[in-house]
Amino acid sequence: MRIMLSILAATFLAWPAAALADSFPALHRVVGVAHDDVLNIRTEPNARAQIIGSFAPDERGIEVIALADNGRWGLVNTGERSGWSHMRYLARDMEGSWRDGTHPLGCFGTEPFWRLDLFLPGHQAEFFGLHDPEAEGGFELVTDAGALPATRFPPTLAVPFSGTREGMAVMRGEACNDGMSDRDYGISVLLYWRGDTEGLSGCCALN
Repeated sequence: MRIMLSILAATFLAWPAAALADSFPALHRVVGVAHDDVLNIRTEPNARAQIIGSFAPDERGIEVIALADNGRWGLVNTGERSGWSHMRYLARDMEGSWRDGTHPLGCFGTEPFWRLDLFLPGHQAEFFGLHDPEAEGGFELVTDAGALPATRFPPTLAVPFSGTREGMAVMRGEACNDGMSDRDYGISVLLYWRGDTEGLSGCCALN
């Protein structure tokens, strides 16, 4: 029991000022902003914090990673860092949850560099690996989309695949960093190949 409580505490303290929910990350669009104005992105979740970027008044596909404690601000990425935008001007732009296997995901990792694109809810996936003779040009995979195992708490999604190689990707809703920037992500991933004794780890973003 103590071990389980420690794991849960570590997950929820990963963003000191953010509240994680199983409905995040999720894609949003800008609403209620004048056509000649922008939605600001700030360093902290308050209106007096420094502005580090902005979204156009008609921008869509904005990934809100988590909410601030008061639920009024959303954690987003801009350039090579993350910041906060007011949720009053962001409306949900996707149905369902990333856990139900109905939304494309782009997963990636470093040391070594690799990328796995999951075209959910279709059955196709593509893997690319730098400095990997088997994957430098990329290869296609077939997933079991439509019948993917998932858990509610902690929020996870497993995607088995076959084709050029067989394996499984397991995504988990938790704070994740790519190790190369100050960007934050809301989904971590573990990638396993059948026959390999060492897997890959990284982060995922909604596409």
